[in-house]
Amino acid sequence: MYRPVPRGEILDALVHLRKLYQQIKPSSERELLAYERREAATRDLLSNLPRMSEHPTIRTLLEIADTFELTLDGAHRLFGYKLDAIRESDIRLNGGRTHIECSHECLCA
Repeated sequence: MYRPVPRGEILDALVHLRKLYQQIKPSSERELLAYERREAATRDLLSNLPRMSEHPTIRTLLEIADTFELTLDGAHRLFGYKLDAIRESDIRLNGGRTHIECSHECLCA
């Protein structure tokens, strides 16, 4: 469910993601703005990460997911959380009291 991730590992992953995006040259004004926004957000994350709590806020996770086009699961995994395992534990612990509603029958088994 949760594995503590050293700050250096998170920093390395963010730098790696940044380098991947730097390989793509913006070909439009929109892509250039996204590139500049990603660079600014990455600089902020890299400078603030050492001062952040061990557990990121949802705002930080959402910013990382948006900046690097990650799923929420991917952003959580960066910090050591496995959402599938958390969901499974929640169902085991609370399944008798709460029920997950699904808008698509095919997804609920």
